[in-house]
Amino acid sequence: MGDRFDRLSVRHANVEALLRRPGIGHNNGPTFDMSWEAWVWRRASAKVWKTPKPEVAMMRLKRAERLGITYKELASVIMDSGAHMSAAVMPLSLAARVRRGPNREIIIEPRNSVADLVAKFRGRLFILGDIDAVPALSETERADFLATLNRAFDGKVEAIGWGHDGPAIRTMLKANALPHQEAFMVGAGMSHRVLAETAGLPLTKDIESWFA
Repeated sequence: MGDRFDRLSVRHANVEALLRRPGIGHNNGPTFDMSWEAWVWRRASAKVWKTPKPEVAMMRLKRAERLGITYKELASVIMDSGAHMSAAVMPLSLAARVRRGPNREIIIEPRNSVADLVAKFRGRLFILGDIDAVPALSETERADFLATLNRAFDGKVEAIGWGHDGPAIRTMLKANALPHQEAFMVGAGMSHRVLAETAGLPLTKDIESWFA
């Protein structure tokens, strides 16, 4: 027994660096202290966040309101990548429950208030048809699924992609001539945040704060 615990006490040479590694969302800035590096960082940050011209600020604010995100989230993406977001990607499992009716027909039931949030959205909406959320579909059912989905969401969904990972999102967006930098994820929890990062999306918006 003793040797087992001895082995557990042996730590990898890089463990300290790994433990200190910033988490998701950290911009790798220095600790906010009184050092020279911190002062330079604060000065650069203030310069970046300098209020733009009123017409530019108003244009960004209106776009953020249409997308259901904050002005600061929109501005951060513009500063980080130069991309102007215009679309959202939402996993089907978050948007709706899919089941079969008594005659084996596909029934789509929007979850809670998601349909109300989608109704407020004034951008391009894409749904990722994560396979686990959908009963086994025939090719005909899969081809007709978008029309069925849009009956539940009032025609707001532009396209649906099939898969459960980042490449599936990239493929869907590319097929619809949309750069992935211009779309953000509407999700819930760490799994959707990781999914967005693997697809290279610049922002993940939690469903609880979407249009809050």
